[in-house]
Amino acid sequence: MRLSTKLLLTAAAFVAGGAGIYVFAYYINPPPTVRPGAAPAPAASPAAPAAPAGPSVAQLFDDCVRGAWPSLKDAEARNAACSRALQTRQLKPDEIALARLTRGIARTMLGDKALAAEDYSEALKHYDGAIDPRNPDSLNLYRRATSLHAMGETDRALSDYGDAIRVDPNNSLAYLGRGVLLATRKRAYDRAIEDFDKVLVLQPDNVDALIARGNAYSQLGDNGRALADLDRAIALAPDNAQAYVVRGLANNRRGQKQLAMQDYDAALQRAPRYPQALANRAALLSEEGKYDQAIGDLDESIKADPDNPVAYYNRGYAYFAKHDYDKALADYDAAIRLEPDMGLAYNNRCLIRAITGKDLVAGMQDCDRAQKLMPLNIDVRITRGFIFLKLGDPKLAINEYNAALDVDPNRPLALYGRGIARIMTGETREGEGDKAAALTLDPEVAAQFAIYGIK
Repeated sequence: MRLSTKLLLTAAAFVAGGAGIYVFAYYINPPPTVRPGAAPAPAASPAAPAAPAGPSVAQLFDDCVRGAWPSLKDAEARNAACSRALQTRQLKPDEIALARLTRGIARTMLGDKALAAEDYSEALKHYDGAIDPRNPDSLNLYRRATSLHAMGETDRALSDYGDAIRVDPNNSLAYLGRGVLLATRKRAYDRAIEDFDKVLVLQPDNVDALIARGNAYSQLGDNGRALADLDRAIALAPDNAQAYVVRGLANNRRGQKQLAMQDYDAALQRAPRYPQALANRAALLSEEGKYDQAIGDLDESIKADPDNPVAYYNRGYAYFAKHDYDKALADYDAAIRLEPDMGLAYNNRCLIRAITGKDLVAGMQDCDRAQKLMPLNIDVRITRGFIFLKLGDPKLAINEYNAALDVDPNRPLALYGRGIARIMTGETREGEGDKAAALTLDPEVAAQFAIYGIK
């Protein structure tokens, strides 16, 4: 029996309001100057040359926060720079907060989400205390929103982004952060596009806004506008791996698998450990039956981001296709631990337990959970019918197959399964009719059942 669920694609990471959002108006302590009339410092003795001086605190802080939020390309260097700056214990409170927020984003990019959460929490404490509700500062509101966004506090983050915009209607960063949050957490793509439009009025060449708007257009099925934005983003920033991943997603959504593969390859040429690019390329490889290559990509994706349930789910799919059921089961377990409401993983785990005949009671519990999470999903009904066949209860199997066929009367797996169940209950003529109809739709359907001990 072929797996009756689809491979999943994982979206490009928009971390803390958008990977690559620009930080502005940070402070660097000016170097000390000699006061007018002050005595000059004594000259060093020529017999004892001074040891080479290390970077100043100001330089370390600048290396940490300068320019954009950390990206995959510079996350390791920025993480190290922020850590060194913080270790000096000479930063001002506002600098500490910005350094921790920046390091949190770098750590998120590196897959170290537990340590990143500590940084976000500490940054948030500072901004909670620094913002005067009677006279709030737009920049600090934006930075607090970014901390909240990264911590998953969607509603509070949206409120702060909105307040930052009200205080400064030209705060392009707040528009961008709010737009990303609306798109990724609320699926409010039209509202998100309005925010990205505002950014691009203020900054016509803002690559992050082009990528984010292109993704939103793609989600809405507006392929022309999506590709126009993503092509422009790549023209402006040809080394931006995220732009290629998002264009790959857009090409995949419109059925252009080869172009999607080219985009994922291009992303990985620029960022070889980009977990979303690896996971999405693996999905395409699995569709082509190249399961070993897919598993190799997913191994690397999981190393780079061990908290992505989609990567485990897709690797489980590939192992299932190779009939390596123990490894597939372990991956579905991992996907469910990370995302307890992943209905597709419960369905596939149920199917594996039904096929192997091991722990059928737990398999039925998985099917029950999948049905609660996805009550309209036909594949869940088909899987439930299969496990009832394995449990020796053909009447309940018929009920499940009937429910699936009421929605789609041309499902070969459901027809053939119902045929077997009807024959088991003595309805031989009706059962043979179902099997014949199924074989007309899919000549291989009988072999799919026979492999797992049901004829």
